[in-house]
Amino acid sequence: MQLRELQTFELVAQERNMTRVAVKMSKSVMAVSKQIANLEQSVGQALFIRTRRELKLTEYGREFLKRCTALNNQHRQLQQWVRSTEFEVSGEIRILTQANEVITENFTPWIGEFLRQFPLLNVVFDVKESLVDIAQDEYDVYWGVGSYLGDRFTGLKRRSLYNERYGIFASPDYLSTKGIPNTPDDLDTHDVIGYLYNEPSNVLVLQALTGEVIHKTLNSRVKAVAGMIECAQSGLGLINALPKAKQIENAIADGSLVPVMEDYWWDRAEAFIYYHQTVVVEPKVRAFIDFFLNKRPQW
Repeated sequence: MQLRELQTFELVAQERNMTRVAVKMSKSVMAVSKQIANLEQSVGQALFIRTRRELKLTEYGREFLKRCTALNNQHRQLQQWVRSTEFEVSGEIRILTQANEVITENFTPWIGEFLRQFPLLNVVFDVKESLVDIAQDEYDVYWGVGSYLGDRFTGLKRRSLYNERYGIFASPDYLSTKGIPNTPDDLDTHDVIGYLYNEPSNVLVLQALTGEVIHKTLNSRVKAVAGMIECAQSGLGLINALPKAKQIENAIADGSLVPVMEDYWWDRAEAFIYYHQTVVVEPKVRAFIDFFLNKRPQW
């Protein structure tokens, strides 16, 4: 049974005349008659008694009409609901990041304004510092994640969040002990505070003067997914970090960290906003991304 056949049947049952139904539906009488015949064949029962003057419902047809009308009403209600919510930003949106700082620096200052603008929407923020797996991590938006997520799950859509230099930093105490590196070759005797989920985890990212990206593997006494800046401030090794990160700016301001090898900083570190590919982007996802990207100059 096709929905259009049920809708046609309901009209014919009301009008008891296929010609009038054909006019209302802008179809030929033959097309209307064929739909009714197909429906009768599908249910295996006669729905109408055909006379010269009008169509009369059979006993089975009268019972079938009750159920058909209820189903068609549900469909009409569904259509009305879809139209009323077509552009409505509502429900719950779930956001996953890989650092608490993303929430405190990118979202917290403006979340009140966002929720006032979209009063029917609730927001859930979560942090996962290990690799993201969309098969297990069911979120609407993955914010501030590197290119690996798009490489692993090619069905995701993404927008660029930032493309910035990726700095190298160390504490003055560490540099007084290990020396100040000036070139990649100088790093052979140095330690790196490794990010546990990098492959390998003991890598320091640099950029050669020719523009080539260098992944330098160093000795690593500490590997972690959080607290890496604090470890660097304690003199445990070199770290990669974004110079504009507030924690790095504060550490430089108070003298607990200093930048090193600035000529070899990677100048194309990029992070993305990922979201699921759908025929039409969900209004709540579009609203969230557009709102917070518009706040980017204030981060």
